[in-house]
Amino acid sequence: MDGALSSTPPSSLSNRPRLTPGVPAGGIAAILVAMGVIGWGLAAGDIDGPQERHGSHFEIPEPPEPPEPPEPPEPPEPPEPPDVRVNVDVNPQMVERAVREAMRGVDVDAARMQGLREAQAGLAEAQRELAAAREQLQREGKDVPAIAEGALRVAELGVAAAAGAAKGAQAQTQQGEGSIMQSFDAPKGVQLVNIGGDITIERSSRADKVRVEIDNGASNMDLDVKDGVLTVRGRNDPHIGRTDMRLTIPSDTDLTVAGLAGDLSIGGRSDAKLSVQLLRGDVSAERVGALSVDILESGSVSVERVEGPLNFRVQGAGELSVERAETAKLDVNGHANVSLGRVENGLAISIAGHSEMDIGRVNGPVRVDFPGAGRVSIGEGEAELEARVTGAGSLEFNGTAINPMVVASGAGNVRIAKHEGKANVRNTGVGNTYVGD
Repeated sequence: MDGALSSTPPSSLSNRPRLTPGVPAGGIAAILVAMGVIGWGLAAGDIDGPQERHGSHFEIPEPPEPPEPPEPPEPPEPPEPPDVRVNVDVNPQMVERAVREAMRGVDVDAARMQGLREAQAGLAEAQRELAAAREQLQREGKDVPAIAEGALRVAELGVAAAAGAAKGAQAQTQQGEGSIMQSFDAPKGVQLVNIGGDITIERSSRADKVRVEIDNGASNMDLDVKDGVLTVRGRNDPHIGRTDMRLTIPSDTDLTVAGLAGDLSIGGRSDAKLSVQLLRGDVSAERVGALSVDILESGSVSVERVEGPLNFRVQGAGELSVERAETAKLDVNGHANVSLGRVENGLAISIAGHSEMDIGRVNGPVRVDFPGAGRVSIGEGEAELEARVTGAGSLEFNGTAINPMVVASGAGNVRIAKHEGKANVRNTGVGNTYVGD
C-alpha cells in the first residue's frame, strides 16, 4: 500500500446491499424497547418512596407535600360558675333590732340619749350591709333577681324609717349633739336664759308657732314649755362656749332674754314686750311695744321705736340709742352714753355714775336726780321739771319748764331756757344755776 487511498472501494464493501435513507428497523425496535423500559420504570415506581435505579434513566422529583397546619389549641374549659347565693335578708336581726331601738328612742328623755346613739350606730351598720350585698351582685355580673331586689328594698325602707324615727327622737329629747330644729306652741312668750352666743330672731305675722334652730351647743340647752311659755336655758356659764341660735316667732310674742353674753338681733315690727339682761354684747331691734334693758357688764342697745315704756339700767358700761319712746326711765350706776330722739309722755333720769345724755325733745313730767357726773342735755319740749343736781354733773333744758323746781348743791351747773308759772330754785353748791323768763 503506497500511502494513497484508492478511489475504487474494495469489492467486499461494494457488494453489500444498501439501505434506503431512513431509520433502520433495528433502531426502531431499540427505541421501542427503550420507551417500554422507561414506561415500565415509571409505572413500577415504588409507591412508598423512590428506589435506586441504575443505567440510563431520569427521575421527575415529586413536589414536597405541604406541612399540615398545626391544630388550634382547644379552648379551655369554662370554669364552673360560682355558687351565687345572695343573702337577701341582710342580717334581718340587726335591721329589726335597729328599727326597734330607734322607735323606742322616740320616747326617751335627755337621760337616755346614749341608747339613742347606740341605735343610730346599729342603723349605720345595717346600711353598710345592704350596700355590701349590692356590690357583691355587681361584682359577679349578676342582675339582682326581682325577689331579691324587693327584699333589699324592703330592708332599705326599714332602715330609712328607723333613721327618721331616730331623728325625731333626737328632736323630742331636745339634746342633739350639735343642733336643734323644732317648733313649739308658746302663746304666752319666749324666755332665753343663760345663753352664750349670737341670737337672731325674726318676728313674723304669718307664724303661729315658735321655731327654734340651734347650730352649736345644743347639748348644753334645756327646752321646756310651761304654762304657754317656752324657755330655752343654757346649763353652762354663758361666758364660756358659744351658741348660735335662730328663732322665728309670732309678731305678738313677748320676749325675755336674761344672762346673754353675745349679740341679739331682732327683725320685724311688733307691739310685744322685749326685756334684755345683757352681760356683754349688742342688741338691735326695729319696733317693740315695751323695752327693758339691764346692762351688767358692757354692751349697746339700739331700737328704732318703743311704743310703750322704756326702762334702761346700766351697772357696767353701756350705750343706748332709741329714736322714739312713749315714756323713758334711765338709771345709770356705771357709765353710759344715751341718745333719745323723742320722749312723748314723761322722763325720769337717775345718774349715780357718769353719763352723757342727749335727748331731742321731751313732753310731760321730767324728773332728774343727778348725784353723779357727766351731762344731760334736753333740746326742746314742754315739761313739768323737777331737778336735783347734787354732784358734779350739768343739766341743760332748752324747752319750756312748767313750774320748775331746782335744787343745786354740788359743783354742777343748771340752765333752763325759759319757764312758765312759778320757779322754785335753790342753789347751795358751787355751780351756776340759770332759769330764763
